[in-house]
Amino acid sequence: NSGDHKPRTLEIMLSRGFLRPLLAGARSCLLTQQPGASSAAARLGLAQARPLASVSMAQIKELRVQTSAPISDCKKALEASEGDMAQAFDWLRQRGAAKASDLEKREAKEGLVGLVVAGNEAALVHVGCETDFSQRNDNFVAFVTEVAQAAFRQVPPPPSSGSFEVSLESFLAQPIQQSESTKTSVSDAVSDLVGKIRENISVKRVARVAALPQGVVGGYVHGALPGNPQVGAAAAAVAIGVAGEALATEAQLSSLRGVAKKLAMHVVAAKPKYSDPGSVPPEVLEHERSILRAQASESGKPAHIVDKMIEGRVKKFMQEMTLLNQPHMIEEGSPLVEKVLKQAGKDLGLEISLDGFVLYTK
Repeated sequence: NSGDHKPRTLEIMLSRGFLRPLLAGARSCLLTQQPGASSAAARLGLAQARPLASVSMAQIKELRVQTSAPISDCKKALEASEGDMAQAFDWLRQRGAAKASDLEKREAKEGLVGLVVAGNEAALVHVGCETDFSQRNDNFVAFVTEVAQAAFRQVPPPPSSGSFEVSLESFLAQPIQQSESTKTSVSDAVSDLVGKIRENISVKRVARVAALPQGVVGGYVHGALPGNPQVGAAAAAVAIGVAGEALATEAQLSSLRGVAKKLAMHVVAAKPKYSDPGSVPPEVLEHERSILRAQASESGKPAHIVDKMIEGRVKKFMQEMTLLNQPHMIEEGSPLVEKVLKQAGKDLGLEISLDGFVLYTK
């Protein structure tokens, strides 16, 4: 059959090996770059595929230890950077930064509080994360510590005794470390951490406390982590000022630091909102009065009795919400905080005052 002649001839040639040299030559031409081949490919709009770099498991493990990123991401990063560890780290960082904007929509309900106290100044920070698992992560704990130190180092103290909240926008732009070679901002460090632990991380609050021109600041961290007394579930700092032109002795200040430390412990336990009745905003007090008035009016008692009931409850509100009017929970017998401070000043021969405090809980 003439229609089957050519296929039959080709089949015989293949079976007897007549075409092997020809096929081998063609294969050699495909694998060996010929002069002008790349330019020809360019003219045709073709690009030669670059083979992925060979990445060892040891490299993947090393990058995994450094970044805590998933193994699959570490492998991709090393392949994309042809095994260069620094470039692979940047690749992961860029990927983490891209994810940070998506994760910002997720609420950071958990977290830790950091506190740094030195001399007559202190800094407190509250850093949030999504899960309690992440708040125990070594990278997260180290970050909270670093942020607290940056807040103490980079943010100037108050112009006078007291406490104040720091602008988050300005703080996030500050360098997280005091180094000429490192210019990473707090905001960039947050993005780096997001890339490592794959959760929304946010610096929620930052505050500074100082007792100026002379005085002490006492601090206390509740639920401090093992090996890291600066970080825990809650923290407070209390500023006690010393009035007068005469300088207090170191012995006097040392004793006063003990008073401030106990008062900071009380603040964490009692959770006051204001220092004294005079520091309660008028709108807060009026709002409380309106609620109490509505409650008392339902009693059906005469107006003058209702007024006395309201004043009694307002007094109780002041005791609960203002630090000086609270019973000191750490001192024996729970005397009022105001009396404790007066007695301490008398014992030390100093005129002291409560200048401010800050309480942060996670």
